[in-house]
Amino acid sequence: MEWNRGFGRVKEERKSLSFFKIFHSADLSSESMRGIPYDFMKNVSKEDFSRKMVIRTKWGRSWEVDISMNPRFYYMEKSGWNQFVTDNALGANEFVTFTHNGLMCFNVNIYKESGKEIVLTHTTTPFSGIKNEEGERSYKDVKKEDESMGGGVGHVEIGESSRGAALRKKKAEKHKKRKKVKYGVPRFKITITKSYLRSLPIPTFFEKRYLKSESKVYKIHHSEGDGSWEVLSLVHQAHIVLSRGWVKLAREYPLAIGDRCTFHLVKPTEFVLTSKKAKAIEITISD
Repeated sequence: MEWNRGFGRVKEERKSLSFFKIFHSADLSSESMRGIPYDFMKNVSKEDFSRKMVIRTKWGRSWEVDISMNPRFYYMEKSGWNQFVTDNALGANEFVTFTHNGLMCFNVNIYKESGKEIVLTHTTTPFSGIKNEEGERSYKDVKKEDESMGGGVGHVEIGESSRGAALRKKKAEKHKKRKKVKYGVPRFKITITKSYLRSLPIPTFFEKRYLKSESKVYKIHHSEGDGSWEVLSLVHQAHIVLSRGWVKLAREYPLAIGDRCTFHLVKPTEFVLTSKKAKAIEITISD
């Protein structure tokens, strides 16, 4: 087997903490297969350690995996691990490297038994029978948010002249641009729903214009200076969703269903969050 290329990548990545696994046809769900090398874990700092890890491929797919510990070593929990294995159809002697980028976020490189690296595009769906439920739900939420914010502006109905449609589209784009960059700061608005208290999808129009489609940590500040939170973003089917750390922010800010939130992008990886509480409904009971 030609593992030279894979081992060469490991050698190149020695500047960063990394480990590798060979996915042969044995039980891929075994605790030993899900184990994280002791020599790796002892070099992870307390600041970087978390009970959740994020695995990310070159083509933007991400998986969140819980970490547990037995008396001998740390290991990845079955649910997230099995999803990663299934989504990538592993088990045919692939060689996979895991490179640590901090905060228990890992880039993975997958090599076939021949030594050739597997690289897919964002639009490629390698296994059409597999659906990422969280990604599908996030996509629907983002689509609904886009529609509520006028994402359908510029649609051309049958019978309209192309020139008139083009002028309306240009006018609509200018209006949207003024709305998004008011006072020179890019921003977007979202009304909190029940699902948004668990994870928050960023509207498509905003992420495509201002953000990169990759997993990273954003710092979100309270508008009144009452604290800040680090929140990890994940990419689900090319859409960005605020995930780990968001539940803590929602609890401590605090946010509630119906709150109208505005996110101001003050730096490439920093937001200021302002929130307007939902109006309470007063009920009067007469005798």
